[in-house]
Amino acid sequence: MTFEQWLMTTLLQPMGVKSSSTLMVHSAFSGLSKQGVQAASLCESLLNYVHQGNVIMPTMTWRTVTKTQNCFDVKSTPSHTGILSELFRTQFATHRSLHPTHSVAIAGPDAEHLTQGHHLNPGPCSDSSPYGLIENSTLKDDAYILLIGVALESCTYIHYFEEHFNFDAFLQSKTEHYRLIQTNEEVVEYNLHRHTRSVRDFHQFGNALHNMNALTVALYGDTPITLLKVHALSEVVRAEFERSPLATLPCHSYMQNTL
Repeated sequence: MTFEQWLMTTLLQPMGVKSSSTLMVHSAFSGLSKQGVQAASLCESLLNYVHQGNVIMPTMTWRTVTKTQNCFDVKSTPSHTGILSELFRTQFATHRSLHPTHSVAIAGPDAEHLTQGHHLNPGPCSDSSPYGLIENSTLKDDAYILLIGVALESCTYIHYFEEHFNFDAFLQSKTEHYRLIQTNEEVVEYNLHRHTRSVRDFHQFGNALHNMNALTVALYGDTPITLLKVHALSEVVRAEFERSPLATLPCHSYMQNTL
């Protein structure tokens, strides 16, 4: 059985992922690569599985596009989120959002809608980002997050709730200026509030999601593969932010039973 077949029968089908679903993928691919899995084959398999839906991968550049190297070209600036997402960006995605640090690449019927306004707000994961647009639409009801070789610490979607509930606590107060080059070569001047460097605790949400049958983890060899339902993640994280405006910080999560 290939990894792609294993993924379909072990996680995607049992968790209810359909051909029309939206699938967000975060990955550290080296573990699968050592087991002979090909990145291109996985991209093709995911696109074939959700052939009426959307495949989304982060193409982040926050390490390389900085206030001193502040030009982001949506067509040519490479990502630093690994071989799978970079291959997806260059060979499979039809659209990439215009954002200097947290762009995403998308293939699917909603790709244009989800990527067209990422730069219209000053945060990385705002209401106009792909994450915000999914969260505030019916796409959320049939959306999933697939974590390959990583876990909830890599779940960028959670940053949306930080910006939504407590912008000032989770984003730096000073803005940085960037030049964004669009596909038509036009330049957009953009001011960004970067995330703070505060340590986050995203793992705290895993147990609640598992108890809701909304998260499952399986091992392929020694590589952990996690799949979770976005509508449940939204419910859990929103509830925690209603308890505390610092819900994703250890000062809340480590001591939440005593608060």
